[in-house]
Amino acid sequence: MSFLGIGLAVAFVGCYADKQATSDKSQQSAAKPLSVLSEKQKNQKKKAVAAKDKFLASLLGELIESMSENSPAESINVCKSRALEIAKSVSEETGVRIGRTSFQLRNDKNKAPQWATSFVSDRIEDPVDVELPNDGLGVLLPIRMKATCTHCHGDAEQISPDVKIALATTYPNDHATGFSEGDIRGYFWVEVDDQEKAIK
Repeated sequence: MSFLGIGLAVAFVGCYADKQATSDKSQQSAAKPLSVLSEKQKNQKKKAVAAKDKFLASLLGELIESMSENSPAESINVCKSRALEIAKSVSEETGVRIGRTSFQLRNDKNKAPQWATSFVSDRIEDPVDVELPNDGLGVLLPIRMKATCTHCHGDAEQISPDVKIALATTYPNDHATGFSEGDIRGYFWVEVDDQEKAIK
């Protein structure tokens, strides 16, 4: 597969995930980040990061396979159709809720959960941990732009015509362009429940 193909696959991974966040109104965007984690919260965070890694690896693997057989433009639909299923599968396997979001969305379904909205709007540079109701933990993990990601998220004038057409067709409300290498592109969010209470 070409370097461009791999680059586009990496870029797509940061694009699409359907929202599965809890809708508890007590999780407002005024949530305060935790400066110190308890041992239980440290374990919850490890679980969150492991789930993010699993989600990323699964989606990227399918994208790379698709890119080796199809054009980059055709692989956009693969990502759109599989992202939700992969997120759901990872959630069931790991016992967390997981998704992706951004302050410039490509997919309107990727809005941030309430507890994360202010951090996303502020374009925070570092991971954030937030205590959720019932001793749960919310984790927000930044996605930083790589040079290869600019094929889909960079200057709109530099995106190849076939990819541009596919994006416009699949995501008519796309706002996820105009980024440069090193920019924060978006975030993975993960919600981990208190496993002790879940068992009870």
